[in-house]
Amino acid sequence: RHFMNLTPSDIMWNTSDTGWAKSAWGSVFAPWMCGSCVFIHNMPQFKPEVIAETLSRYPITTFCTAPTAFRMLVQQDVSSYKFTSLKHCVTGGEALNPEVLAKWKTQTGLDIHEGYGQTETVSLC
Repeated sequence: RHFMNLTPSDIMWNTSDTGWAKSAWGSVFAPWMCGSCVFIHNMPQFKPEVIAETLSRYPITTFCTAPTAFRMLVQQDVSSYKFTSLKHCVTGGEALNPEVLAKWKTQTGLDIHEGYGQTETVSLC
């Protein structure tokens, strides 16, 4: 609830493949517990332009993707797209370098919130 900043009026899009634990945490459990809608997009291969087009076309409010995906998105320069509904972006796992965080902020006006994921936490427990 706090990390993803989800409410019942939010639409959450997590690009994790269903084979990853992140899919369960980000596409099922967190949105379900918060009463949020989950956006699903069949994307057999990651394409930054498809991500940008989807974020600009649909009323997605919360977006979660891997750090590598954010790196690829800022290389595309997404500033020409308008993400009118997007208000919260999250990622987890490996750390994002400051340049990617800064470019995303410059191109979209949004911060990327990084988290130490539950996949990693299970190993610690």
